[in-house]
Amino acid sequence: MVFSLKVRLAASVVIVVLAMGIVSTIVGTRLFGDSLVEQAQSGVEQDLSAAYLVYNDRIGDLESVVELMAGETSLIRNTVSGNPASLSEILRNRLVEWNIDMLTVTDADGVALARGTKTGALGDDISADQVVARVLASHDHVSGTSILDAARLASESPELAARAHIPLRKTERARPSQRTILDEGMVLNAGAPILAQGRFVGVLYGGILLNRQEEMVDRIKETAHAGETWRGKDVGTATIFQDDVRIATNVMDEDGNRAIGTRVSSEVYDTVIEAGDRWIARAFVVNNSCITGYGPICDLDGKRVGIIYVGVLAAKFDALRERTVLTFAGVSIGGMVLALIIASVLATGILRPLRSLRLASQEIADGKLDTRVDMGPNAADEFLEVAEAFNTMAESIAERDAQLQENARKMTESKKLATLGQLAAGIAHEINNPLGGIVMYSHMLREDLQKEENRENVEKIGREADRCKKIVKGLLDFARQTKPERTVSNISLVINEVIALLEHQAIFHNIEIVKDFDPSIPLFDFDVTQIQEVFMNLILNAAQAMDGRGTLTIVAQLMDDDGSILVEIRDTGPGISPDNIDKIFEPFFTTKEIGRGTGLGLAIAYGIIERHHGKIWVESKLGEGTLFSVRLPIGGDVPPM
Repeated sequence: MVFSLKVRLAASVVIVVLAMGIVSTIVGTRLFGDSLVEQAQSGVEQDLSAAYLVYNDRIGDLESVVELMAGETSLIRNTVSGNPASLSEILRNRLVEWNIDMLTVTDADGVALARGTKTGALGDDISADQVVARVLASHDHVSGTSILDAARLASESPELAARAHIPLRKTERARPSQRTILDEGMVLNAGAPILAQGRFVGVLYGGILLNRQEEMVDRIKETAHAGETWRGKDVGTATIFQDDVRIATNVMDEDGNRAIGTRVSSEVYDTVIEAGDRWIARAFVVNNSCITGYGPICDLDGKRVGIIYVGVLAAKFDALRERTVLTFAGVSIGGMVLALIIASVLATGILRPLRSLRLASQEIADGKLDTRVDMGPNAADEFLEVAEAFNTMAESIAERDAQLQENARKMTESKKLATLGQLAAGIAHEINNPLGGIVMYSHMLREDLQKEENRENVEKIGREADRCKKIVKGLLDFARQTKPERTVSNISLVINEVIALLEHQAIFHNIEIVKDFDPSIPLFDFDVTQIQEVFMNLILNAAQAMDGRGTLTIVAQLMDDDGSILVEIRDTGPGISPDNIDKIFEPFFTTKEIGRGTGLGLAIAYGIIERHHGKIWVESKLGEGTLFSVRLPIGGDVPPM
């Protein structure tokens, strides 16, 4: 479809405005979006720091409570006397008062004397516990995070073991795992020594089980976002992972329940648990896209045993970005409409004189070189100048056209005369020398017929006459350009036959012939006699160039790119100078001594290959030898070899 210049001019303005609008929209949106993401990630990183603060504060509170309680007189007295009933009552009261899941008193060897839970066991050895072992060794207070197995939790309370029992839920992008149940518990714990008049008598152990514990994650969310919502959803969320499993969270699943038992992605796991780094990025959390922050949780030995997570709903930032895009798009569309109106008005005034130029140009293109442009008196100065330049150009074109036609006629005549003169000069030069010899020796023979050397003179006359015959034959071959008589044959066999005809000549006795013929070359149709003549000429020229000593390499292969046959003939002779290589296929051009060549062999070979729709070319470097390449197309259906 062809549009008018008016439409194109208006469209150009609109396209420019539209392009600028699109670029500004994309750049502005990208910059604004990147800024939003940076702000969101920075906010999430601050939220993650706040989450660590809440987490560590809770451990600190627990440590303070346990340390304070370990110094109570009643607890010390009952520990020394070994009264489990009184100790258990004291511990139960403190469990309720301080909202702690575990309180246990051990003797100086780490054997449990009493527990605050009603169903806790007594008499079991917990000296291997991370906290208890450290207190037993240092007689100092200790606090941190530990992982307790199901048996240990059950000894504290079967209810705690049941709380820690979490079925794992299938989660996309989580790392492969054969586990289906999580039955260990992640515990915030603290221990303090019980001292009686400076003597170490036992350990007070306290712990808070994080599995299904909602208080801490809700406190983290409230600290960071103070109950903020977006379209009915909480903006902020928090989670505590044991290894890669959510054990406490306010992230909701599709049914509106806390997503306990879902797992973190393998990418986050590798970064946080395996590498020990924080992970701050956008991610899909259960069923919402969030800007997230993950950090490692370590036990008392520094081993990474869990992850603390905070996240912000990404939809809030996406909506703000969408509004920005719509604003930029609205401005761009408004600018485009305004530009279209302005461009249409401007185009109408500009294009009127241009139509005259277009019509005049078309007439000149049609051959009416006497056409001229008249803009009228009211046209703008610029258009008057263009019209004047156009008319001057038209006059120049008319003059040059007439001159070119005359020059072309003269050049054609000159080329014809030059070609005929070159051909006549070549023939005269080539035939004149042998004929001169014939005349000279014939006079000598006539004057002194009785001498012994008459036989040699007669032989010279015969050789020169033969040379004349070869020159004439070459001229005839060159002039006739006989059409190829194609027959299906084997190109490798043809080359071998040429080599067999030539290799017994004296000039080939000190030449090593190397052949590399591709066995996959198929039979195809070509003029065997003419192609033999081409390769005989090329091989003989190579032998003469090497002066009978060197290596002659002949390669024939099937080309994969177009299915043609490539034959290469390489010699180790002195090479061809750059001044002569462009003349190598010209008639009567030769670098051989007088009497050794007519200068028609390569010209005839060139014509034969061209009539076979092939290509022949030469590459040469002085001192390194010469390479002749012949490429022949395979045409028609031929039988396989």
